[in-house]
Amino acid sequence: MKKIITGIIGYGVVGKRRHFFLEKNKKYSVKYISDVLFEKNYRKNDVHYFKKYLDLLNQQDLDVVFITLPNYLAPIVTKQALKKKLHVFCEKPPAKNVRDLKSVINVEKKNKNLKLKYGFNHRYHGSVMKAKEVLNSKQLGKVINIRAIYGKSKIVTFNKNEWRAKKRYAGGGILLDQGIHLIDLILFFHGNFTKFKSFISNKFWKYDVEDNAFSIMRDKKGVIASIHSTATQWEHKFSIEITCQYGMLILSGILSSTKSYGKEQLIILKKLKNSVKKKYFTFKNDNSWRNEIKDFAKLIKNNNKVKIGSSLQALNAMEVIEKIYKSDN
Repeated sequence: MKKIITGIIGYGVVGKRRHFFLEKNKKYSVKYISDVLFEKNYRKNDVHYFKKYLDLLNQQDLDVVFITLPNYLAPIVTKQALKKKLHVFCEKPPAKNVRDLKSVINVEKKNKNLKLKYGFNHRYHGSVMKAKEVLNSKQLGKVINIRAIYGKSKIVTFNKNEWRAKKRYAGGGILLDQGIHLIDLILFFHGNFTKFKSFISNKFWKYDVEDNAFSIMRDKKGVIASIHSTATQWEHKFSIEITCQYGMLILSGILSSTKSYGKEQLIILKKLKNSVKKKYFTFKNDNSWRNEIKDFAKLIKNNNKVKIGSSLQALNAMEVIEKIYKSDN
């Protein structure tokens, strides 16, 4: 079977991690890599390395590109790749703002035979998939409220000279960088929200972007969700509590490359007449990155619609984030 000829644009921490998992999937053949920090173009072990990403996009046998670039560059390169008739897998955040992402979607609409998928790998985590299964079964009834926190001690390589610390390049801070996963999961579990009350702060790190974001949101039926996205969580934390009519779901910890968020666990709590019954699920392996690219290969082969990480889902998350920013008044 013909392999999917693959290029990677942006070869930092995430780009190298994507490369690692692509190499383990026999359906892909990583043939081209580009990064502005390469000193020159060169070839090693049948892989071509380019300093300029346009040199990569011009390769005639290329099928798909994985884009792992800063927020302000991702939409520009995604549009160029789509115009070159290439399938695109782009890391989150998809852009620095809604406007830039909408410009990508306009190009996507003109290339309906191409697949555009965004890297919302948290939807592939075992605890998340199990929680979604329980919610879909309706065994706990309707959702009443959601409480969630996702935090670490700083944004990756967070310093004053780095693009993530500058709003004109990043678009936002910890909420956009990491909290977008939390927003995406809340939308995945429940749906859209219409009213927002938020507090955004850069009080601790004192950079141009926020280090803490608190928000309470409500939907048209009165379901309330509260989130805290933070870069001052000295002991890393991931937690989502979903309270329903007949019980609740507690997602605690999440497996990651840093292994700093604790063990990944889901607790299903059922409300009894005079007590509660708990069932524990512990997930020992993080297959999210592997399964994400496996899913992408299937989409390309079978010409299926993107169901996880679609541009519409990315837009929904970005629109919520912009509403959170704007509701800080």
